[in-house]
Amino acid sequence: MQVLDPERTAASGELSSNPRRPARTGIVIDASCDVAPTFLASADVAVIPIPIRIGTTTYIDQHDATATARYLRENANGEGATGQSLPLDAAQMSSFFLEHFALDYDSVYCLTITASRSPIFEAASQGSLLATSAIRGARQENGIARPFQFRVIDTRNMFAGSGIPAMVLQDLLRAQVPAKDIRGELQRIIDATHTYYVPDNLGYARARSRVRGDRSISLVSVLLGGALDIKPIVLGRQGDTHPVAKCRGRDDAWTRLFAFAATRVRAGLHAPHVIVSYAGPLQDLHGSPALDQLRTACEQENVSLHILPMSITGMMNIGPGGLTLAFAAETNDTAF
Repeated sequence: MQVLDPERTAASGELSSNPRRPARTGIVIDASCDVAPTFLASADVAVIPIPIRIGTTTYIDQHDATATARYLRENANGEGATGQSLPLDAAQMSSFFLEHFALDYDSVYCLTITASRSPIFEAASQGSLLATSAIRGARQENGIARPFQFRVIDTRNMFAGSGIPAMVLQDLLRAQVPAKDIRGELQRIIDATHTYYVPDNLGYARARSRVRGDRSISLVSVLLGGALDIKPIVLGRQGDTHPVAKCRGRDDAWTRLFAFAATRVRAGLHAPHVIVSYAGPLQDLHGSPALDQLRTACEQENVSLHILPMSITGMMNIGPGGLTLAFAAETNDTAF
């Protein structure tokens, strides 16, 4: 887990403007992180937007249902293959942090998509450093004398996989786990988070994966997959990706993946969350017996199953009909 953890401490003393104001902790995620609506509903959560340009059209990825529906409507046939994400640079990140957190929060965690596939972690790290003096000045001007702490954390995963540590962090904060214990627990969750990707169009997925430096889908796989309707299951973990299974068609891939996840839920997870995100209408997932089995396993083990629309960034990269599933556990890929 890459972490930027600079101490930002204003003048010593008590909080002069409001000595009874309780300490607040904010959570920042970038828009590629797939999380439940209940997570986003918290007033202490902020989403770093990611502009997506496809041709002459720009979409703003920020977990907005209307923008997501528009993207699906206008790019259902995979025109997003030529798209380009335009993440905020360090200066823009600094402005974002100042706007959301300078006065109302004493501690902030920023969780980003893996640094091995995106520049967002680096930009957020630099942006938080740029904001340091301005945050100190703003807090001093408003009589806030408490320390300010900002951590930028690389989740070493993408899409549904970035959502697992984010939702665990929210659980830890709500349980009032001491700050000194949170970092170690997040490290454990990040190390154990497995994300499984099932692209629906291998040619599309290969073209997009090569843009972000991922070579897990080869040209041979694309040629054979197109002829035989082969769908790979690709594992993402700790900043890397590699294929773990090849299936005959979408139904076979989904059935095997959901059944595998149900087995892992029953064996015990490190965190009570499973996230499934899908690049298409969620009704496409209904009627899958294996998904019903996963849902039953989660209910029996008191695990929350979150079935979500994929972020626009995820849709653009994985392609229409693509699916990701993530959980935190120790597991064996050969189970496929």
